Amino acid sequence: MSSPSLLPLVLLLTGGWLVRWGLRRRRGLGGLPDGWRRVAGSVIDLGNGVDAPPRIEYRTPDGRRLRVPGPMATPFTVGQEVAVQIDPRDPSRARLDLTEREAARLVTLLIAVGAALVLLGGVMAIAFL
Repeated sequence: MSSPSLLPLVLLLTGGWLVRWGLRRRRGLGGLPDGWRRVAGSVIDLGNGVDAPPRIEYRTPDGRRLRVPGPMATPFTVGQEVAVQIDPRDPSRARLDLTEREAARLVTLLIAVGAALVLLGGVMAIAFL
């Protein structure tokens, strides 16, 4: 078997894996975990973009002010309002709503790339026959 004939197989397997992984991962995205709720947070510090992430402060139902790190690659401004998802049983467990949306976009992109690889691998396999 020559090496060009392995390429379609590699594309098919890689693309299939990306599509399968993306579909499984997408099921867990986009919704709040059971009982979690959204609260307003505010960007209090932009970080330095290298090793210190932006910091977002939010208020728990009992009035405490807690902080959660933001994603490094997202441009924030100090004072910007950001949706924060919190666990009412343990308000220190929090995540940004924005982070969940970005993860959903990334998974969709990986599914599309995987599908394109499967299609390309299929066309190449037919051409090599």
